[in-house]
Amino acid sequence: MAPPPDSDFRERSGSCESPGRDSVALLVARLRLKDFRNIADLAFEPAPRFNVISGDNGQGKTSLLEAIYCLATTRSFRTDQLKELRRDGAPFARVDAELHDGDQQRRQRLTLSAEGRGVYLDEQRVARLSEYAIRTPVVVFHPGDLELTMGGAGARRDLLDRVGLFSDPALLDDRRRYRQALRERQKALELRGERAPELDAYETLVALHGARLSQSRARAAEELARAAQPGFRRLAAADLTLEMAYKAGGSCAEEEFRSELAARRATDRRRHAASFGPHKDDLTLSVGGRLARKTASQGQHRILALSLKLGELHAIERARGAHPLLLLDDVSSELDPARIGAVQGFLHDSQSQVFVTTTRSELFQTPGATSSERRDYRLRGGLFEPP
Repeated sequence: MAPPPDSDFRERSGSCESPGRDSVALLVARLRLKDFRNIADLAFEPAPRFNVISGDNGQGKTSLLEAIYCLATTRSFRTDQLKELRRDGAPFARVDAELHDGDQQRRQRLTLSAEGRGVYLDEQRVARLSEYAIRTPVVVFHPGDLELTMGGAGARRDLLDRVGLFSDPALLDDRRRYRQALRERQKALELRGERAPELDAYETLVALHGARLSQSRARAAEELARAAQPGFRRLAAADLTLEMAYKAGGSCAEEEFRSELAARRATDRRRHAASFGPHKDDLTLSVGGRLARKTASQGQHRILALSLKLGELHAIERARGAHPLLLLDDVSSELDPARIGAVQGFLHDSQSQVFVTTTRSELFQTPGATSSERRDYRLRGGLFEPP
């Protein structure tokens, strides 16, 4: 039998507006990778604005970005199997960084071993990943992000959750509890039927955390729609418009949610899956009034995906009050020269520390950047070549 739902209903903000403070600079001052992917040992001090990592394919460029992302989020943007991140034969992988967060400094460390992952702040192991996850906001754009506009709804739900997390750190806990309660409800339905005595308790938990998750995603979708518009206007043809809409698979109202679950017990038992709830959410994307997934060209998909990532950057900046780190993986291969120029202008206007990979450093121009603001590195076999 499930325990009763949480009694301390947390107050949630109904807005994703900025907390009313100026955004602070977030910088990686020093970074070291040890036995991460094909990188045996690499240490450097990044430039405060632009870090351009060039090299042939398979030399470790994407792995370097992946290490930064893992350090900030404890997750990879390339795989769900963290054991893949350890260099062949190495007992563990490790990423260390010194970060400047406005006037504050901290050290962060991530270790990955056969026993799992370890996350440390100033040499103290972190117990709650939900608190750690918002310390170092980061946004990555990589070729796989075309799934945001061309693929299934799961990638778009994850995007909404990344944006929502910074306004509502309890989101991770709600999502975990929602999924757990939903599994237990389905198990009870299939093993003991629609009148199983524990169903009321499980459905109370599903409705509680599911409604909170829906509320967070609705706010995140509204903020993302606003934040993505400037980038889209800069990248797309002048006559195109971008529209986004949150398509809820559940309900933001807890009582309505619970009633729907009770009414759908027979259907859910027969289908072996819940037919109502935020696990069925989607974010619909339209370009020029037509659904992008069905009608957009390959070039429009690239522009739309990048616009979503730039929107993610600004939405998180507003919520967190800090300029997120921005990781761009081989962006020059994804866009034509005109769009690359627009992206470079956009980045020049932003205040984020940028790490970009490319086959040739001259493909990524940073007009107006001083020698102290940009550093170029060439990576070969997991090592930087001498300048």
